[in-house]
Amino acid sequence: MREEEIDRITPHRAMELLRKDGIDVDADQAKIILDFFYEMAEIVVDTYLDEQKIRKFTLTQKRESKFKQSILKS
Repeated sequence: MREEEIDRITPHRAMELLRKDGIDVDADQAKIILDFFYEMAEIVVDTYLDEQKIRKFTLTQKRESKFKQSILKS
């Protein structure tokens, strides 16, 4: 998979956003929360892409099987 640099939310910005929802954290806690969310996001995206590869492979296998069956019937 291609690694690209993304603009990350700063701990200070995370603190502001959380504060708006009534959650007070310091910069270290905000960094831990952000690291956790970025890791979870990566896992979710990787899982989704893996599932798409499996679906594509399965569809390819089904098409090949139907093609082989049609040849054998001919």
